[in-house]
Amino acid sequence: MIHVRFLIREISRSSLLSRVQCRAKSVVAYPSEHNETKVNNDVNIELQNARPVEEIPGPKALPLLGNWFRFLPYIGEYGRVSVKTHLRMMRDKYGDIVKLDKLAIGRTMIFLFTPELCEKLYRLDGQRPLRIAMHSLLYYRQNREHIWDGEYGLAISQGKMWHDFRSKVNPHMMQPRTVKVHVPQINEVAVDFVKRMRTLRDPETLELPSDFKNELLKWALEGICSIAMDCRLGCLEPNLAPDSEPQIMINCVQEMFELMYRIEILTSLWKVYNTPNLKKFFRVMDTLNGIAKKHIERAKAKFDARDNNTNQYDRSILEKLLRIDKHTAYVMALDMLTAGVDTTGNTAGSMLYYIANNPEKQEKLREEVMSLLPDKTSPVTQEVLDQTKYAKACIKESLRLFPISIGTLRTMQTEVCLGGYKIPAGVCVIFFTSFYFLFKV
Repeated sequence: MIHVRFLIREISRSSLLSRVQCRAKSVVAYPSEHNETKVNNDVNIELQNARPVEEIPGPKALPLLGNWFRFLPYIGEYGRVSVKTHLRMMRDKYGDIVKLDKLAIGRTMIFLFTPELCEKLYRLDGQRPLRIAMHSLLYYRQNREHIWDGEYGLAISQGKMWHDFRSKVNPHMMQPRTVKVHVPQINEVAVDFVKRMRTLRDPETLELPSDFKNELLKWALEGICSIAMDCRLGCLEPNLAPDSEPQIMINCVQEMFELMYRIEILTSLWKVYNTPNLKKFFRVMDTLNGIAKKHIERAKAKFDARDNNTNQYDRSILEKLLRIDKHTAYVMALDMLTAGVDTTGNTAGSMLYYIANNPEKQEKLREEVMSLLPDKTSPVTQEVLDQTKYAKACIKESLRLFPISIGTLRTMQTEVCLGGYKIPAGVCVIFFTSFYFLFKV
């Protein structure tokens, strides 16, 4: 199991950067003024020869009903199949770019189904991308101003507000040296998790239990708290009670995503009145944020008691942010605890699944690990991690096959050309990252 322990450490080390990077790739490197001018000139030339947006193929919208009726459960052509299936149906019928008029929010939606179109959209994104998404989460945070105070985090903020928030947290979250100092903590959590795995295995078949995903989520939450707040929640303790705070947090995160799907993707009248799902969503978020806020306060009290002469690189992410802006630190910590558990746990699960189903690749990975860690008690250090080539390749490949999200939404801020068509400002464009599973490309 040494290769599994090693992978868990490596995934932990890289996940902190990837979670933030996947939110807004366009800001990792700002385009130069020369390149931005060239992009604008190319766009203008394309627009002169582009076809109007009305000619983009797609399901015909009906008067008054629009296209939302197609997504009604059981009776709609897309409502009775999975998301993956209905996306594949649209691409097979209409092509690589599809238009849906008058969808749930009354806007025209453009769907992109090729990597080339997605790459082009990223290049047109600009320094301050705009995306109208996660309305339910924004609505919740706007109704809890005593917590958020108008600053809604990376996932919700738009334009200048998003850019300003991102600028504050970038120096403490996007630099590799920020993660390097936490390798000993990640290693400690990984060792405890492997011990936990050994106790869970069936002594005869050596199989792990069917609910092993929950164990991965415990490991993810423990690792995030260790890095972000320099504390251990005890998620990996044996016989963790179902009503324990760590398990409640994990349950809330999973319920949050499920309720957001019901509210925003399936047909819902939550914008008209407080539906049962919306009320449940508020209860779940209140519970999650209440527990998280308590642990953030505890961490802050511990940091306040520390010697101010502590090396800045030895401080946790929360401690670094608290020394700059208390409110930003709270919002970022809440976002990490909310968004990091499910994404990190699922990434690790998919990685282990693909390795288990490719024995020859597993053996190659094991050889690399054994060459760097000849003894199973050998500590994993930054120097060791820097030498891992194949492990990093395996992580990247598993993310390609099983990305964190199915796609990304952007709202056009200016008129652009995509796929030979003019896309007006204000139109929402969704591009998909799960190409392998959706379309086998």
